[in-house]
Amino acid sequence: MILTKITRGWITLMLCLIYTGQLWADDYETGRSAYISGDYDRALQILKPLADSGDPEAQKIMGIMYDYGHGVAKDQQAALNWYLRAADQGNPDVQYHVGAKFFHGEGTAQDYAAAAKWWELAANGGQVDAQFNLGLMYYRGMVMTKDDAKAAQLFQQAAEQGHGDAQYVLGLLYSFGHGVAKNYTTALEWFQKSSDQGVARAQFNMGVFYESGYGVEKDLEQARNWYGRASAQGLEEATNKLAELSRTTEVAVAATTPEEEEPARQETAPPASNQGIRREAWVLSQPAKSYTLQIGSVTNEPDIIKFIEANHIEADTAYIEVVIDGVIRYNAIYGVYQDFQAANEAINTLPTGLRNVKPWVRNFGILQQMLK
Repeated sequence: MILTKITRGWITLMLCLIYTGQLWADDYETGRSAYISGDYDRALQILKPLADSGDPEAQKIMGIMYDYGHGVAKDQQAALNWYLRAADQGNPDVQYHVGAKFFHGEGTAQDYAAAAKWWELAANGGQVDAQFNLGLMYYRGMVMTKDDAKAAQLFQQAAEQGHGDAQYVLGLLYSFGHGVAKNYTTALEWFQKSSDQGVARAQFNMGVFYESGYGVEKDLEQARNWYGRASAQGLEEATNKLAELSRTTEVAVAATTPEEEEPARQETAPPASNQGIRREAWVLSQPAKSYTLQIGSVTNEPDIIKFIEANHIEADTAYIEVVIDGVIRYNAIYGVYQDFQAANEAINTLPTGLRNVKPWVRNFGILQQMLK
């Protein structure tokens, strides 16, 4: 008899909990629909009690409402507090938002270590943006030891979920052999996937690969096609490449036509002299812990030489050739400084013409790694 009463009481309690849970679910959907339709007052009226009672989905929407000022005064700290309550219950999407708040210092002090912690939790839960951002942190060595292999693993996870930027970066890693074995064919495959999603820099690198024959048969028509798609999105390097290929084609056609009675006029200015300007060997000879100032970066070697000569800084400057995102660039660097602070303070002592190009501090060790 006692057992029967207990059993009946338990069944009654369970039915009440199920019924209450169903009511909460109905209320949440009503509140969510109100929020989506822009009826923020009704959404707040319905979702706030649910959030106070611990519903993580309602807490997430409360965070969004405070984040963007929807129906409430915009309050980053309140948004973070609601996100944290939902994130503690294991929601990967909210964990990503919490990491972003700490990363950017919104509603709290900027804290990269806390951002990495929350992004790691979200990434383990399969959150694609967290996987990508955490990969960038490992690749750059932010608050953790730089780890290209770990970065590549995270980029791979995000890329396989269709993250266009992760696909592009993974293509770069395979291009240069950072964290993975160098493989142009695999790099091209990831650039292709990223390009199909409209990532302009991936389209540009598709052009570079077809122009140079990296992992694919050289094909200038395909190169023009990909440069054209990137250029249409406003990528300046792609526009420059298209112009360069056009000039190359014009020269090739001219070389196959019969000579005219008058010699063709020379359209290209002779290259500037670089006598006395130091190059990569000088950079490699500097102490790796010292610093310098980068004062210019262009894609045309004569232009960087002219810049140095026009400012009469040959004695204090070197220029180096580096490859960034598949593009050859010529960087001018100025001076040698013992530490970061000394280099940063030296910016204010530069001639006006150099200050106007917004110099920034570079470490010789990092430059040397790029050159090697």
